[in-house]
Amino acid sequence: MSREERAELGSVVQRRDLYFHEPRYRDYRWLETNWFTWLVPEKALRGHLRAAFRTNMDVVEMLVFTFDDPDPKGGHLGTRYYDLQSHVPMPSTNLDHYVLESGIEVRMTEPLSEWTLRYDGLADTAYDLHFRGMMPPVFTSETATADQRSSTIRHGHIDQMMHVTGEVRVRGETHRVDFASPRDHSWSPRPESSSGYGYPMSGNFDYGSFGPAGQDFTFFVQTRNEGSDLRNGHVHNGYLIDGGQLLRIEHGQGRYRYAPDDWYITSLEYELLDERGRTHRFTGTPKSFHRRGTGTLAVVEWRSQDGEIGWGEYNWHGDLYELQRIGKPPQ
Repeated sequence: MSREERAELGSVVQRRDLYFHEPRYRDYRWLETNWFTWLVPEKALRGHLRAAFRTNMDVVEMLVFTFDDPDPKGGHLGTRYYDLQSHVPMPSTNLDHYVLESGIEVRMTEPLSEWTLRYDGLADTAYDLHFRGMMPPVFTSETATADQRSSTIRHGHIDQMMHVTGEVRVRGETHRVDFASPRDHSWSPRPESSSGYGYPMSGNFDYGSFGPAGQDFTFFVQTRNEGSDLRNGHVHNGYLIDGGQLLRIEHGQGRYRYAPDDWYITSLEYELLDERGRTHRFTGTPKSFHRRGTGTLAVVEWRSQDGEIGWGEYNWHGDLYELQRIGKPPQ
């Protein structure tokens, strides 16, 4: 498809796409997810909230966690807060407003663009957050790059960068939230044993935002590490927001440096070509970590080619069987 034939980026998702999707047959593996995140850059404090709806089984898995551990080997003990509940009853309502017995309430207050999220958790932890879209929601079919064949995402997946504001209390300590952070919504048959297709493979989601509250410039990329050399990655989906303008990424390359004795990344580089023909380069240094297995999440301090400082995250970068096959981190 030529550039002229492509639909305007952000023009495809409709309101109906934000509700539960009904599979053609009653597959118990059918999964629909809502994922919301927030970030306090100056504290390298990161929060995730994920509701995973097994709609054919009338059950929801809820995961809420927060991390700010600068030690990449801190493991689960280094996690600030963690709440996983795997058998929460399905709500009687749809995704525009649902309340889970695990303590979550999500409400879409403006179709396609605004949500409120409240969470009443354990250990003196609670969220009161507002999410405003910095862009329209986009399907992965809209954000594909020249390397889209590398993607592990084959079914429904919507991404949207949000300006997240409000307040969180984490184990008795209150933090003000005012920064860019992504949300997503996915739906597909998804076995419990993997990230989607019966294989313990990983799709990576990395982003960085610059300027006050992350509102000046944002890049968001979905990547796959090369199997032959994990230090290289192909950007198969992504977008940029430059001064409020939503832009496609035509091509992108990632380069990663691993610790000499472990499977976490110590630095990242991205080179991205946008649809205007402009090249953007970013280097990142992880500042806090969440590690519970082969995949890693880390708050990243980014630096642009102009020397500007931004913040964001890198996600996963770890395929179980590939890491076992390779045996030790590439150097």
